[in-house]
Amino acid sequence: MDYAIVTGATRGLGESISKLFIEKGIGLINVSRSENTSLRTLAEDNDVSYEFFECDLSNSAETEKIFQVVASKVFQTDVEKVFFVQNAGVVTPVNPSGELSTEDLENSVHVNLLSPMIATNTMLKLANNDSQLIMVNVSSGAGSRPVYGWSTYCSTKAGVNMLTETVSLELSKKHSRHKAIAFSPGVMDTDMQETIRSTSKESFADVDAFKRYKEEGMLRSTDTVANVLLKLVTENEIESGKLYHVNDLL
Repeated sequence: MDYAIVTGATRGLGESISKLFIEKGIGLINVSRSENTSLRTLAEDNDVSYEFFECDLSNSAETEKIFQVVASKVFQTDVEKVFFVQNAGVVTPVNPSGELSTEDLENSVHVNLLSPMIATNTMLKLANNDSQLIMVNVSSGAGSRPVYGWSTYCSTKAGVNMLTETVSLELSKKHSRHKAIAFSPGVMDTDMQETIRSTSKESFADVDAFKRYKEEGMLRSTDTVANVLLKLVTENEIESGKLYHVNDLL
């Protein structure tokens, strides 16, 4: 049986991605701060393996420890493919530089960038040559352009993009079977969008545009976006190192 490891599977895009993996008969490992009992029930109904590992991705030592356990588990089995979707992320803090707390900056960098770096390093360290590891780093359009009030979010997502490209280059030089891609899901109807819309215009200059996205029904459902991603990684030959945009795949 193939495995899928998804961070932030409790809700939003992570939950939608996880459900589709389960429905495809792919065993799921949920690495999140809290459990999602509906995923466990769905896995039982589909006779698919499911495990939950509680993890605070803002804690570097905890992140490394959990992924050592997860990697050891999946790579000790007779598995052909391991899909690793690093979906967890935070949009906060939302404020111009000069008005941010160091604590908030540290939390954002740890969750959005450092934890993916630690998890990637740990998974590759313990991966074997009999299985293929397919890493998907969930990015954002903000990783490719500056947005007023999002210096932290933009910077961490740009870092995720470069992490993807660099890891892919290293894998290519080693003639490895493993692959890494980034995936930009566009604007979706999620709790993160609610957080964005509740921000003041002084903190986030584009807040009116995001309110309009909701009012005019421009936000895609997470199920729609998840379906695009699942088809990409399970039914196509992906190009390692590439940043895929959901708009180009619909």
